[in-house]
Amino acid sequence: MKIAKRDIAIVMVVVALLAVFCAWKFSFSPAQETVDKEKSRQSELQSQIDAIKIRAKEAENMQKEMQKWQAEMATAFEPYHSAYLYEDGLMYLNNLENQKENAAMPYEVKIPMYTIGESGISNTIEGMGIFSGKSYIIGQTTYGFDYELKGYDQLKNFINYIISESDKSGIKTLDSMTFDVDNANSSIDGTINISAYAAMVSGKDGIENEYKPQNLESVEKGITTKNIWGEFGKASDENEENNNEE
Repeated sequence: MKIAKRDIAIVMVVVALLAVFCAWKFSFSPAQETVDKEKSRQSELQSQIDAIKIRAKEAENMQKEMQKWQAEMATAFEPYHSAYLYEDGLMYLNNLENQKENAAMPYEVKIPMYTIGESGISNTIEGMGIFSGKSYIIGQTTYGFDYELKGYDQLKNFINYIISESDKSGIKTLDSMTFDVDNANSSIDGTINISAYAAMVSGKDGIENEYKPQNLESVEKGITTKNIWGEFGKASDENEENNNEE
């Protein structure tokens, strides 16, 4: 049987197509699938990388924000004293009496009677997160005293001086104040109650804001000498003289 040239050509074309198909099926097709899988994997990895970059940026911003919080906390606690002892109250009232030469808010006040206390711990807060390892110890005390001064301007300056905290004597609040006005003598007197707030920051290296004791070198001591609250020894001297006369 003879095969026409045209049939031979068709057979050759079919064989060639089969060869191409087999080559694609058994060689190129698996390779293409591998390439597609790799592209898909790389796309997924790129998505993860992009997400990590976003998180890294967020972490950087959070780190800056936490550093800002730490700075804000340090600034907020800076004006507070770590404690108030009895002598701190005495020197604070003495300071109020010595402000007549204050150029910004001049006034002249007398404090004939007073009661003061020492600060005690009212609350302790343990730091967490970036503040871990620190303890914030809060306390307060009260000062109550009588006052005497003359004129509205002095009264205004007296109040402004107390609430301005310009003397850096720690955070205090003016809780209550009474007024008794003598128009004939232009004098004003009354009572004042103040709360003094203490805040101590304790870390791994100890107290961060250590208590600074009052410098009492210039304060005269002894019951027979004139000290910051007047001549305490005068009455005792008179009693002693009377006893000697008897």
